[in-house]
Amino acid sequence: MSSSTHKTPKRKRPTKRKSAREMKQQLRSIYAGKNGALPDLSKLQSRSGSAVTSFLLKLIGGLFVLSLVAWGGFFLFTQGIFQEQETLSVTVEGPDTIKSGEEVEFIIRYENTGDVPIAALTMKLNLPETFHLYDTLPQPDGEQEWIIGSLNPKSDGAITLSGVFLADVPSTQRIQSLFTYKPANFSSEFQDITTHKVTIEDSVIALSFSGPEKALAGDTSELIINVQNTSKEPIYNLRVLPSLTENFTVQTAEPEQDDGQTYWTIDQLLEGELVAITIQGSFTSSASGEQTLAASVGFVSEDLYYTQSTQEFTTDVLGGSVSYSVIVNGSTESQTAKTGDNLRVSIDFENGSGDTMKDLGFDLALSTENGDVPIDFDIANISGAEQSGNTLTWSGATTDNLAELPPEGKGVIDLTLPIKDILSESDADQFDLTVTLTLAQISGVSGTRTIESTPIRISINSDVQASSHARYFAESGAEIGSGPWPPEVGETSTLRVYWNVSNSLHALKDVQLSTTLPQDVTWTDISDTTIGTVSYSATTRQVTWSVPKLITDIQSAGAWFEVAINPSTQDAGRFMKLTNTTSVKATDVVTGESITDTLDILTTELPHDNFAAGQGVVVE
Repeated sequence: MSSSTHKTPKRKRPTKRKSAREMKQQLRSIYAGKNGALPDLSKLQSRSGSAVTSFLLKLIGGLFVLSLVAWGGFFLFTQGIFQEQETLSVTVEGPDTIKSGEEVEFIIRYENTGDVPIAALTMKLNLPETFHLYDTLPQPDGEQEWIIGSLNPKSDGAITLSGVFLADVPSTQRIQSLFTYKPANFSSEFQDITTHKVTIEDSVIALSFSGPEKALAGDTSELIINVQNTSKEPIYNLRVLPSLTENFTVQTAEPEQDDGQTYWTIDQLLEGELVAITIQGSFTSSASGEQTLAASVGFVSEDLYYTQSTQEFTTDVLGGSVSYSVIVNGSTESQTAKTGDNLRVSIDFENGSGDTMKDLGFDLALSTENGDVPIDFDIANISGAEQSGNTLTWSGATTDNLAELPPEGKGVIDLTLPIKDILSESDADQFDLTVTLTLAQISGVSGTRTIESTPIRISINSDVQASSHARYFAESGAEIGSGPWPPEVGETSTLRVYWNVSNSLHALKDVQLSTTLPQDVTWTDISDTTIGTVSYSATTRQVTWSVPKLITDIQSAGAWFEVAINPSTQDAGRFMKLTNTTSVKATDVVTGESITDTLDILTTELPHDNFAAGQGVVVE
C-alpha cells in the first residue's frame, strides 16, 4: 500500500495595523521641534532667507525712497513754488542798432516781483572795451558795481548808463548786467544775468575818396580824401589810412603826414566839420590798365584801430608814349643779395608812339632810410653815366639813342653794381633802386615830363661764412690725433674735423652744418662745440651740428668731432677721404631768407695743418 506526502501551503501573516496613538508618536519623532511641539501641517510656508539679504533689500528700498524725496524736492524748488514765484525781474532798455561814435543811453530796470523782501542786492556791469562810459545814475559804489541792498516786494529801481561805442563797422557788441541777491526767506545767493545785444551798422564819420577816372603814367594825378563829422558832438582821435597801389608814387600831400608815418591823424572834428586831404602823385612806368586805390578812416583807442569806413576807386592808367622797365638780376621785384654780390641792372626802353622823341634821360637813384649805400662804385660798371653821389644819369650826351629815339625805337642800358664784400658800421643793409625817365621833346613839342619806376628794394642777407678742415696736429704742434702719421695700412689713426661759422650783420636761426662719413671712416663719439650740439646717426652715417639761434654778439662759433681710419691695401699711395661735402643752412632773422652753402670734401691731405699738410698719403 502506497502512501504520498501532502504539503499544506504557508499562510500570510496578517499585517498588524498601527494604532492612532502609535502613528502620532512616530510623526512627533519626525516633525517635532526642540520644544516637543508639532508644526501646523495644514498650511504651507516658505523658508525665510538670510539676514544679510534681508538687510540689503531693506537698504536699497530706503535709498530709493530717499532719492524720490530728493528729486521731488528739487523739482518742487526749481519748477514749482520758487519758479512760479520768481523774486527778481531785470530788463535793459536801449537801442538795438546804433552808430559808432554816437552817444547812447541804456536803462537797466530791476523789480522785486515776489512776496518776500530781497536782501544783499548788488549789480556788476560788464561792458565791452569798445564802449566808453560817460556817466551813470546813480554813481557806482565800486568798479562798475552797484550795492543796492534790500528791495521790498513789488518795489523796483533803475540804473542809467550813457556813453559811446567806438567799434568796427559793422560789428556786434553786448552789454551785460549781473545781479546777485538773497530772498529774505532763503539763505543761499541767487544770480540773474541779462545781456543786451547792440548792432553797429554805421558811423558818425563820413568818408569819401576820389581821383581821376583816367591817367597817363608819369602825369601828375590828384587824389582827395574827405572826412566829415555827421554827429552833433565833437569826435576825437581819428586816423586816416591810405592804401595806394605800389605803382603810385606820392609826391606831395596836404596836410603833410607826421614824420615817418604812413597815415594822417585828426585829433578832433567838431560838429559837422569836414577835413580834406589832398595827395599829389603819379603812376609809375610799370602801371597799366585799371589801378584800384583805397582809403579808410577809424577811431584810435589805446593803439587799437577801429575801422569806420573804407572807400576805393579805380583809375584806368593809359599806356604812355614811351615805356621802360628796370630789371635787377633778372627780376623786376624786390629781392635779397649777399655781400660781395654783383647787381646786374638793365634799363630797357621803347618808343611806343608814332613820333620821334628827343632828349630822353634816365636817372638811377640809390637811397637808404639810414646809413650809406653799400655799393663799391670804384669797381662798378656804370655804362658811361654821370655820377653825382648815389645818383647815375644818362642823357643824349652820354648815350646815342637817348638823344633821338625814332618810332618803335628801342634801347637798353646795362650796368653792374657790386655790393661791398664787408659792410662798415655806417653802411645800410637795405636800399632802394629807383629809375626816373625824363622826356623833354616829342614831335617837336617841348615840355618836360617825368615817369618814375616802382622802386626795387635790395635787402642784404647776413654775411655768413662757413669753413671746414681736418687736423692731426693742433696749431701749437701738439698731437690731437693718434696712431701713425702718415697713415699706415692696417693701422688705426684718428683725426679731428673742425667746422667754423662767422657772422656779424644779422642774427641767424636754425643754423645747421651736416656731412656723411664714408664707409671706411669710423665715428669715435668724441666731439665738442662752443654753441649748439653735435650729433651722429649710425643709420645714415650723418654728422650734424645744430645751432637754434646765433646772435650777432657771437661773431664766430665752432665745433669739432673725431674720426678714425684704418687704411686697406687699396688705399696705399693716395689720400683717404674723411668726409663727403658739407652742407650749410641758416635763416636770416631780418630778411627771412634761407642761406645755403656747400663745403668741399675733406681728405688726409690736411692743407690747414702746418705740421701734417701733404703727408697724409697712405703707406704700407
